[in-house]
Amino acid sequence: MKFRLGTRGSRLALAQARKVADQMRQLHSGLGVELVVIRTAGDVRSEFGDEVPTVVGEFSSALEEALFKSEIDGAVHSAKDLPTVIPESLVVGAYPERVDPRDAWVFRAGETFSLNSSGWVGTESPRRRLFWGEHWPQTQFRTIRGNVDRRMERCRQEKEWSGVLLACAGIDRLGGVMDGLVMERLDIPWMIPAPGQGALAVQCRRDDRKAVEMLSRLDDPDVRSCVSAEKSFLENWGGGCSESLGALARIQPNGTLHLQAGVKDRFDRLQRASIEGPVREAEMVGARLAEEMRRG
Repeated sequence: MKFRLGTRGSRLALAQARKVADQMRQLHSGLGVELVVIRTAGDVRSEFGDEVPTVVGEFSSALEEALFKSEIDGAVHSAKDLPTVIPESLVVGAYPERVDPRDAWVFRAGETFSLNSSGWVGTESPRRRLFWGEHWPQTQFRTIRGNVDRRMERCRQEKEWSGVLLACAGIDRLGGVMDGLVMERLDIPWMIPAPGQGALAVQCRRDDRKAVEMLSRLDDPDVRSCVSAEKSFLENWGGGCSESLGALARIQPNGTLHLQAGVKDRFDRLQRASIEGPVREAEMVGARLAEEMRRG
């Protein structure tokens, strides 16, 4: 049997898809998994791809369209790129893994950042700018586009950059930072990740029973619960993919789900809060925290 697994064409996307393909082969003896590269609107917009999305679904809609047309049987997404509401005919069959969800400060070896630094901090993310600015309010930000490799290369070669802010997950999945660079993992209580950051989501057609059954064996229930809480918070707060918002859920030793979030409120202030609740009510936990923070 062959399973056609759709993916974007960047080096990071392919690394993620190959990981899912390997897991599927291990779980299903004799299964052939073919990677099918799909060019998305986000890739078309950017010469290099892997930018922060500016339109909800621009990194996922082309993959979903391929599913609608039965050109592929499953699609691998970075969970943070998947919209909070997906088409009714599709389902996330698996959240197979989650690596380090934190953000990273990447800079040239031997250099540090201070308020007196004259170089740019590179990021296109409103969320990263919001949280970084809490500690370094005088920072000069500059948009830096391109995939993870491209952004690290610019940081290494172009001296006007003090450093760049990236996701640890992307760097780790690509084998680490380039020679000459240092990666500092940023504390979550300060730099709260984007909802779903570090997790993968594998979609399939809801009526494709075979695909649903196969992907269910890859699913990690704890990852699903945590991502569901984070995405529910995002949806109920009313944010989109470029919203100045962070949310991270974790399963506590006592079995409860702890969700923390940070947002820019209507007065442009950074507001933080957290909540705990039953794992089985993950979406409700996210909705409840959004409502509490909205009341302020």
